[in-house]
Amino acid sequence: MELLELKSVWDVVMDDTISKERMDGFVVEKSIKKDSKSVLAKIKRVMYFKFSLGSLSLVICIVMLIGSFVNPTKFAFYEAIFDVMDNRIFLATVILFMAAMLSWNFKAFREITYFETSTATVKESLKRFIGIMGRTIKLNIHSGVAFNSIALGWVSYLLNNRKGFVEGTIEIALLVLAAIIIGAVVFFHLSRFEQKIKFGNYLNQLKSNLKDLQEK
Repeated sequence: MELLELKSVWDVVMDDTISKERMDGFVVEKSIKKDSKSVLAKIKRVMYFKFSLGSLSLVICIVMLIGSFVNPTKFAFYEAIFDVMDNRIFLATVILFMAAMLSWNFKAFREITYFETSTATVKESLKRFIGIMGRTIKLNIHSGVAFNSIALGWVSYLLNNRKGFVEGTIEIALLVLAAIIIGAVVFFHLSRFEQKIKFGNYLNQLKSNLKDLQEK
C-alpha cells in the first residue's frame, strides 16, 4: 500500500482545520470525506494494478508448476542453475508468497474501502485511520521480511550449487534454513527501524491528537 499517500489523507485534513484553530467535529468529518477521496482513489488504483499484476503472475506460476509435472523439458527454465526439482520448489515458493501478498493486500483494500464509505465522528475516523496506518506498517514489515529472507535463502542455495560449500540434502536444507532465519531476524529489525523512522513520530502524534479529543 502507498503509505505515504495514506499519510497525506490526514495531513490535508489537519492543515485545513487545526491550522485555522478550529476543531468542529462536523467540519473535520466533512473534510475527511472530501479531501481524502482523491488520495484514496489513487491508492485504490495502485492496488488494482497490484492485484492484476499479482494475479497474472500467480496464474503463470501455477501453469508452469503444473507444466513441470506434465512436460518437464518444455517448462524448464534456467537449466544451467536449476534442475527440475529446483524449478518446482522455486515456483511453489513464489506461488505461496504471491498468494499471501494478494491476501494481505485484499484485507488492506477492504480497510480503505470501509474507511472511505463509512459514516463516523471525527474521533472514530481518527481512531480508524490510526488502526489502518498501524496495520499497514505491520504489512510493510512482514512482507519485506518474507520477501528478503526467502530471496536470501535462494541466493545461498544458488551460491552453494556453484561453490559447493556443503553437500548432502540435509546439509543444504540446513544451510538454506539458516540463511532464511538469519535474514528474517536482520530484515525484521531493519524494516521495523525503517518504518519507525518514516512514520513512527507521525503515528505517535495522531495518537496524541486522539487522546486530546477523547479528553474533551
